[in-house]
Amino acid sequence: MPAPGRPWITANQVTLARLIPMPLLSWLIYKGGETGYKDNPYMWSALIAGIILGCTDWVDGMLARKYGPTVLGGLLDPIADKVFVAFAYMPFASLGLVPAWACALMFVREFFVTALRSAYEQRDLTLKTSYLAKAKTWTQMQGIGVMLLFPLVDNPRVILPIMIVGTALPLVAMLGLWVAKKKFWRGAIWMSASVGAILALYAWDDDTMLSVRMIMIGVVGITWLSGFDYVLIGWRELRGRADFSRSDFVRIVGSLTVPSLVFAVLVETPCAVWPLFAILSLELSVGGLDNLLSHHKRATQALAWGSRVLGISALLGAALLLPAYATWFAIAAAVASVIGVSAEFWRGRDYFMDKRIRDKALRDATAPVVAPMAPPSD
Repeated sequence: MPAPGRPWITANQVTLARLIPMPLLSWLIYKGGETGYKDNPYMWSALIAGIILGCTDWVDGMLARKYGPTVLGGLLDPIADKVFVAFAYMPFASLGLVPAWACALMFVREFFVTALRSAYEQRDLTLKTSYLAKAKTWTQMQGIGVMLLFPLVDNPRVILPIMIVGTALPLVAMLGLWVAKKKFWRGAIWMSASVGAILALYAWDDDTMLSVRMIMIGVVGITWLSGFDYVLIGWRELRGRADFSRSDFVRIVGSLTVPSLVFAVLVETPCAVWPLFAILSLELSVGGLDNLLSHHKRATQALAWGSRVLGISALLGAALLLPAYATWFAIAAAVASVIGVSAEFWRGRDYFMDKRIRDKALRDATAPVVAPMAPPSD
């Protein structure tokens, strides 16, 4: 049994449990896409799985707030969010449900902002996260649910009532929270406004695929808007220091080339999808690890980082040039990513696994108590 006052399950365990079934979500979407969207049991299963996975984000956040966050939890949670989005949106692009260029733009932003954040952390430049940046993740997850629901149901008589309820429910919950606890939940306004915008679009033109594509463009727009403080304000501060290094250069170049080439290979070649999933997920994850190491001034140097990301980019470029061998080049790129990311994790394992914090707590707990010296007598 857990110790008194401790939960049966921790926030980190919930986050890890969320990561494990994410490939299943992609498989269900692909199976649904192969046999048609409407009333498809695979797509229904994908929608239910996506809702459950999205709800776990709220659960681990609640547990972290109640019982205290950890370094590992602070690292895993945003990684899990990004990997979840990757495993949902890549099938959308591959199946033609949404424009591939829109997905590529969304992930270029994620990689680019992560690279900039590492550069800022290395220089102790801290930018306060805007509310829009926090809402961006909700919007991406809401987009997954709606873009699964629309082609699955494809009936205005069903979709319109669902959207009306989805618009009103957050406001009702916000009112109930205010009445019960005098707490203002501003996230409800954002949720209601985003669903309301979808409702207005669909009420104006009930073309399902048009709505799905416009939703995707809206998600991409909000994703980029949420990063403007990092791209504009932070970049100006970084440039003003006049210490832009090769390490910064390879991170930024890799952040632009890797996601762009992944999606280009996905839609322009007959490449198997699983190595591309692996590359995108692993490189998203290693960006979060790099942010933490950069904060502790232990970031990987330019040669090691550049060898990995530019090597992956070169292999993906070869896959584009030689589409008949695209799968083999993509597998080689995925292997390079696995090796590089594993080395990154091993090198920084003390930071990732909270070892240094635990060691300090142990030292503090076992340190002998020294009685204060008596003041000298006159």
